[in-house]
Amino acid sequence: MVNRTSLIVTQLNDSHAYFELHQEMFWQGGQAVYRPAGGYARMATIIKQLRAANQERVLFCDCGDTLHGTHRALKTQGQALIPILSSLGLDAMTAHWEFAYGPATFKQRAAELNYPMLAVNVYDQATKAHLFPPYSVKEIGGMRIGLIGIASNIVDKTMPPSYSEGLEFTPGREELPPIIDMLRTQEQVDLIVLISHLGFPQDMKLLSEVQGIDICLSGHTHNRLYKPARQGKTLVI
Repeated sequence: MVNRTSLIVTQLNDSHAYFELHQEMFWQGGQAVYRPAGGYARMATIIKQLRAANQERVLFCDCGDTLHGTHRALKTQGQALIPILSSLGLDAMTAHWEFAYGPATFKQRAAELNYPMLAVNVYDQATKAHLFPPYSVKEIGGMRIGLIGIASNIVDKTMPPSYSEGLEFTPGREELPPIIDMLRTQEQVDLIVLISHLGFPQDMKLLSEVQGIDICLSGHTHNRLYKPARQGKTLVI
């Protein structure tokens, strides 16, 4: 008999430090319509309800563009969001605009969160060490889940030099296979989730080249997917 368990996978991405419920544009029947979206209090309520209804079997990850974007966030260099984000019950995060505060401040903000910042493709130029851990392992409802973060790889190419000073960014293509293998063979995970801020087209290309990822949480390009896309055996949300 095959033992089965359920897991609710939820994703936050590209919230750009909008603290409160606000109007956003959606396409409906070929027309633009506006309706309320976002709001961290609302998100917290939804996640709490999901966890209560599903025996806490909920994975909640953030694909980035979270600590930067509104006046309050910029004025405090992202610090105003830390207690709010830490109260949401997030499991892991990766990044893009978070680098706008400079690597040192970003590292400080990440250390203040109560969940890991992950980036398999960002290195310190001097030491060649990862700026953040490339992966983490989370156990939910008896299921071991390998979480891999891949940050935006355009920070050093399209953004001001101060954002990436002393850092190197890679596409992540070469780093992923050995980490996937290690998570399967050594960590004995049941599921591998990629938390990405590359963008939907870039994620689809990467997933056509890298095998072994079960779910990709895709951020950056603001695509609204109402049901998962698929690339090979990988579900893309």
